Amino acid sequence: MRNTLRSRLIFCFLCIVVITVLLAGEIFAEQKVTILRLGHIFPITHPIQKATLAMADYVKEKSDGKLIIEVHPQGALGAGSTLVENISLGTVDMGTGGPGLLSRLEPAWGLIAGQYVFKDAESMFKVLGGPIGEEIRNRLITKRDIRVLGIGYLGARHLTANKPIYKPEDLKGLKIRIPNIPLRKASFIAWNAAPTPMAFSEVYLALKQGVVDGQENPLPQIIAAKFYEVQKYLILTGHALNPEILLISEKKFQNLSEEYRNILLEGAKIFEETSFEEYNTLKYELLEKLLDEGMIVMKPNIEEFREAVKDIPYQFEEEWGEGLYEKVLKAQE
Repeated sequence: MRNTLRSRLIFCFLCIVVITVLLAGEIFAEQKVTILRLGHIFPITHPIQKATLAMADYVKEKSDGKLIIEVHPQGALGAGSTLVENISLGTVDMGTGGPGLLSRLEPAWGLIAGQYVFKDAESMFKVLGGPIGEEIRNRLITKRDIRVLGIGYLGARHLTANKPIYKPEDLKGLKIRIPNIPLRKASFIAWNAAPTPMAFSEVYLALKQGVVDGQENPLPQIIAAKFYEVQKYLILTGHALNPEILLISEKKFQNLSEEYRNILLEGAKIFEETSFEEYNTLKYELLEKLLDEGMIVMKPNIEEFREAVKDIPYQFEEEWGEGLYEKVLKAQE
């Protein structure tokens, strides 16, 4: 009798222990926090930093603090090709990059970075948001395990130099720093310049020491890097549009719950909207800043620049697929 009672007590005790452990597991699961690390190359005052923080705040609020995006600016998680390679490998969860950078992983992004490929920003986003953009995005997933979550905007790219530039002939012999994009290099050669690929972090010193004579970038980068200290003229060529693309490791994305994936996609919209708002708010202030710093702002003959490079993309069709350039042009009609 005593043994039976003892056995029953032990059994009840074990049941209580099991139930307690299960309940504790459920509570722990409910409280578990998922952290995603996001890297970019820009300083803390840059519009992209503000856009990524706005997204992080949204995601945290919508997930009740269970999905956290840690933003690491200024190349802390890798810069240039290192960052996107880390995302591809899954050692970094998220990041941002321009089309020139992504062209090293998927050449079609090089076309997006091309000179005067798009009539305006609206046309570019129409293409990127349509079937062509979807095709190029899917290539990144298939080949590199990187998903495009959203696309922000940094504005048009412009030239800076220490001499006035009115037409392509004025670039003759000038060493112009460019990102390492074959299409852009060919376009600058067509403009009579001597294009010089170089890491962005090296440009200021190269300009100061005369290693290169000029460079090209959107206004936020020109100001963030203080190129106005070593360049006299800002030439408003607007030769290429500069989306900034929000990326995530595809494996990391697929490992998230459906709820978290949806919240992240909603957060990507916040990133896009904030980057546009920041650019539209700041674009005139940026020009005023450069004028205040002593730069001379010039409006060159855009049509001459455009005409000189209109056929250059055809030289690279083997890289991104025959007919893609024509599709991009037609999609803007």
